[in-house]
Order: sequence, then C-alpha cells, then structure tokens
Amino acid sequence: MAALRRAACALLVAVSLFAPPPATATAYSTDQSDLWWTDPPSSENGWGFQLVQRGSVIFATIFVYGTTGTPTWYVATMGPAGGATWSGDLYTTTGPWFGTMPYNPALFTFRKVGTMTWAAQTSTTGTLTYDVDGLTIVKNVTRQTLVLDDYSGTYLGAIHFTSSGCTNPSDNTPPVDAPLTTISVTQSGQSISITISILGLAITISGTLSQSGRFGSVLGTYTATGGEIGNASVSTLDVQVNALTATFVLTSTNLGCQDTGYFAGMRSRP
Repeated sequence: MAALRRAACALLVAVSLFAPPPATATAYSTDQSDLWWTDPPSSENGWGFQLVQRGSVIFATIFVYGTTGTPTWYVATMGPAGGATWSGDLYTTTGPWFGTMPYNPALFTFRKVGTMTWAAQTSTTGTLTYDVDGLTIVKNVTRQTLVLDDYSGTYLGAIHFTSSGCTNPSDNTPPVDAPLTTISVTQSGQSISITISILGLAITISGTLSQSGRFGSVLGTYTATGGEIGNASVSTLDVQVNALTATFVLTSTNLGCQDTGYFAGMRSRP
C-alpha cells in the first residue's frame, strides 16, 4: 500500500489546488437501527427488540411475553444520555382490535411503566436495561442476522485513512482523504474480495464474510501494488441500493505499517 499511499497523497494535493475548502459534517453515531436479540444468539427465542435511530434520537419496540404468556409490547423514545448511551421513558399501550373497521383512536391508551436505557458496547453489541412496574431487566444483546447481504458491485467514491508504524518513516501519513476511488466487490457466499483502486494502483482484500444484523465484517489478508502484503479486517460493512460504506484496519507483515480508515462509494450502474 506504500505506492497507494503516495498516489492518494498526490491526488489529494492536486485536487486541493482547484477545490474550495470542504464543508464539515458529522453523524451522531454508528446507526443503531436494527433487530436485536440476546447474546449469545438464540438463547432466548421469542424475546427481542427493534431500534430505529434518526439523528440523536432512538425509538425502541420491545416484544416480550407477559405473566400469562400473552405477547406484550413496550415502546420508548430515547435521547442521548452521554457517550454511546440513550435513555427514555418506557410505555405499555392498548388499543382496539386490529380488525376493527374503522379504527377508533379514542380506544387507544398508554401508560408509563418505567424507563429504558440502551448502551452500545461495539458496533454490533450492547446492553439493554429496562424497568416495568418495578421489575428491572438487564440483557446483553447483539444484532440479529436475517440474511447474508450481497455486497457485489462497483462503487465510485473516496477513501479516508492514516498510516503509522511503518519501517520506512516516509511511508507514514497523517489522515488522508482520497477522492476518485473505485471500490470493486466480488462475492460468492461468504467468500469476498474487495479491491480499492486509485490512479491505477490497487489494494485487494480477500477473506471470509460474516454478518451481524445490517453490518458485515471481513477477516482475511491483503495485497497491494508494489508487493505489500498483510492482514486485513473490515467492519461495519453496509450496503444499500445505491451505496457501500465500511471501516478497515490493514496490518502489513512486510513493511510494518498499520492503516486504519474507512471508504464509501455510490454504486456504478451498467
């Protein structure tokens, strides 16, 4: 990746000569939106919850069973509570039978039963704490996987990375943002290859894909133009209809470098 580092830096300098200063923007956090269940998975089938995040606010729905075994739902709207933690009041609701036509909103009622707190531990795990009429429940949870996503495609975008620990100090780089990056992904089941190209130079990550809810991760190795090799880890791999994003760590086994960063691209249509 040494050649790729130098190409990215050169490209960044060239683009900066003609481009206005970039606007800055940040998202509040890694998106918590997903289905979640107990960790380890399947240890409590039938119990789970769903988080939907918009900005710094999360709406939660818990689906559990009451004292008589009757399916029961609780809901909460949670706001930031410091760090990667959200908290809010927890409610139970009742309403008319779903088959009632027309729906009578006057029959809808709600009651506060306690509070709910969500603490994200990693991008794919966390701790849920909630109180229902004085009973406190604490669960260690993980994202619930429904399917193995298909990340295949070609994406046009950019890469951000920093390099450190290189045997040759000149290969170390401060944070670099390189536009005009092409990201090509080929996948067959859990076997996946990700090639990141800049100015005809490339790095290829090959490994095994695993899925945790909406996010994929890859453990494997990489090769780069110029002969660099090493171990690769890709996380929070997220694919949408028109886009792909991920974070990565590359540890060179012959140049001593560690590259950390992320990439994003829009899908290139045939």
